Amino acid sequence: MSDLILKSLDISNFRSIRGHVYAPLDGKVVLVHGENGAGKTSLLSAIELALTGKVQSLERADPSYEKQLLHRSATEGSVLLKALAETSELSFRAVLSAAGSQSITALDEKRAALFRERAFLPQALLGQLLQIYQDAGNDAASPLAQFVSKLLGLDRLDALEAGLKPLADVRHVRKIVDGWTVAENDKSRLDRLLSDARKTREELNEQVRNTVVELATICSALELAVEVREETLADAAAALSEGSDSEAFARLTDQQRRLASIRREIDAAQSATVSNPAPTSAGTEDARAAFSRWEAEYGTRVSALRGRVEVLLPNISMPSDPEQFAEAALSRLHTEQKQLSDRTSQARVDIARHSTAQDERDVALRQRDTIDQEVARLSTSAGSLGSALAELTSFITNDVCPVCDRDFREISKAPLSEHVHGKVRTLSASAERLLTLGRTRSEIQVTAERLDREIESIGARRLDDEALAELDRRSASAEALITELDSLMDPLREGGRLRAADVAARRVVSDAQSRHASLAAARDTLSDFALAIRAPVLEEGESFQTASARLDSLLAAEATRLEQRLSSRRKGADHIATIHLAMTRRREVDERISKDLASWQHADQTLERAQALRDQGNAIRNAVDKVRSAIIRREFNDRLNRVWRDLFVRLAPGEPFVPAFRIPESSTQKLQPKLITEHRDGGEAGGTPGAMLSAGNLNTAALTLFIALHLSVPTELPWMILDDPVQSMDDVHIAHFAALLRTLSKEHGRQVMIAVHDRQLFEYLRLELSPAFPEDSLLTLELSRGPRRDSICISRRFSFKEETAILAAA
Repeated sequence: MSDLILKSLDISNFRSIRGHVYAPLDGKVVLVHGENGAGKTSLLSAIELALTGKVQSLERADPSYEKQLLHRSATEGSVLLKALAETSELSFRAVLSAAGSQSITALDEKRAALFRERAFLPQALLGQLLQIYQDAGNDAASPLAQFVSKLLGLDRLDALEAGLKPLADVRHVRKIVDGWTVAENDKSRLDRLLSDARKTREELNEQVRNTVVELATICSALELAVEVREETLADAAAALSEGSDSEAFARLTDQQRRLASIRREIDAAQSATVSNPAPTSAGTEDARAAFSRWEAEYGTRVSALRGRVEVLLPNISMPSDPEQFAEAALSRLHTEQKQLSDRTSQARVDIARHSTAQDERDVALRQRDTIDQEVARLSTSAGSLGSALAELTSFITNDVCPVCDRDFREISKAPLSEHVHGKVRTLSASAERLLTLGRTRSEIQVTAERLDREIESIGARRLDDEALAELDRRSASAEALITELDSLMDPLREGGRLRAADVAARRVVSDAQSRHASLAAARDTLSDFALAIRAPVLEEGESFQTASARLDSLLAAEATRLEQRLSSRRKGADHIATIHLAMTRRREVDERISKDLASWQHADQTLERAQALRDQGNAIRNAVDKVRSAIIRREFNDRLNRVWRDLFVRLAPGEPFVPAFRIPESSTQKLQPKLITEHRDGGEAGGTPGAMLSAGNLNTAALTLFIALHLSVPTELPWMILDDPVQSMDDVHIAHFAALLRTLSKEHGRQVMIAVHDRQLFEYLRLELSPAFPEDSLLTLELSRGPRRDSICISRRFSFKEETAILAAA
């Protein structure tokens, strides 16, 4: 990219630049001038933002600087930089918002760093440059260390040393060498696993032995003819799984459940007999006679009332009990009457509203016709002309007419804007009346449409006279039924009570008869059950409780014996399962021990080979350090310091002290440069440039160091961009500096861009850096503010012109 030339810059609302600014940059030398605050630094910072995606000098001052890049009066902005590379054109762009900036296209990270460190010297960095390099210290990633690596071509040695440096400490090796930590961890892990596995195997062997002994004891107690060893576990499992005890216990359980069921039936029958003695026949007949008398008196009337209710409420099922029927019917009738009343009221409201809405709509239509007639009589030309002039006033910014481009001051002393406003007021009277009538007509039209919709809605749901009469009739029927039910409420409650008493008396008689039959059947059932379990039958006079307790004791004793045998069988099966599980785990442990032992041996051999390679890497690193240290001591002092000295002496010929870098003579793996000053006659002054040089020469030292760093590395970006670098320089320094810029541009092929705020200095540099041969060119950019504080950039191009007058004189 050494032939890459900056072409142009488009800026919108960036920092102090308000509005849009276009600046051509395709000159060998570009001079930028503007008063303080005009936007010179913002223009150069825009170039840095487009090329690198950030502004380094602002980032040093404020990490959240991106929020301040957009001009405070704008909501969005952008920076577009175009460059020429031979025949192709490259674009670098960034967009701005209130949240910050976003780089769309930029240089890669390597060239972006080169631009920030070698091609662009912002004003804020000029006074800090020496301090930055002086404070670089021993950091191999510092700006000075990176420069030396680029200068001396030590990239390969640095890469080799950086790659081998972690080998000196095994902790670093673990971090960067894939597999080293894994191998170490694997070996330690496998050591622990092997130890744990061998211990687990011994525990499993002990568990198998103890469980086999316990299993043999259980088989002996169950009188099973089987020998218990690890090899005969299948025979022991078959003997323990024999199901005679389980079948006997299942039968016993069924017998216990049957006995419990018989006892519950007997207890229930006896309890019912005690708590509910058989009723007398006289009480049952009295209840039946009382209900019959009530039915004879009210039955017919209640049946007729029920029929009328079912006709009015056909979808409602009514209970047969008189009292429940009355309560349910009253509840439903009240609900039905309210619904009918609400529908009737709404229907009458809709009829009244329908007529009123039609009248309101007719009034609105007559008002609309009246407005239309008045609008037809008004002229619309005055309003149109007034509206056009009113819209035109927003484009009037001075006394030049935006339509004919004439200056209004030629015919009147009054401003053009006041003249136009007067015309607008004259033409607006009729227009205002027309606008008022238009708004009123729109409101009336909206009202008429709303009334049309309301009339249509009411017409869709309005009931006719026949339907309204039917609603009134049903409502009257419901009210009559409610009144009649209220009058019969006491007889209906009495009927409900008498009916319930009759039903209860009938149920008590039936239950008493059933209990007597149940007790007789239960005694026969209990005797049959005793014979089934081979126990004595019930004796004459033996009570139910005594017989049940005797049979329950026999079944409980047999259940205890069978439960003990089944528990022993389950325990034996659990022991066999435990032995099988332990034997399986023992086989798995043996396999794991074999596998882990092989892995441990592999990891141990891997670590031995890796340690041998690490020793070889340390030996190579020591050799690289010796070669690198020798190259740095030889080349650093002779190359960079020579270029820096020549540039500084050229700009400050009267300064006896010359700044330089000193590199220690001892071998070291790290750069340890130190800024010093040397006397021109020889010898070290013993102080830093900040202590030995004046303010002007200190800035000269920083400026010449930047140019020396730029010239000491291969040309990748042929640009040198300087922001007001002549701070604290006198006229002699400025003259030498102009000659240096001319040399960089004309002889070294650099595209030089420099910003200054002093007008005389700008004119001087324009003369000194003017084109000297046909291919040479000079661009000047002058930044200023317009009447509305918008930024303005005026560019001027100077090309080479041969001096014909001198040739003619010669």
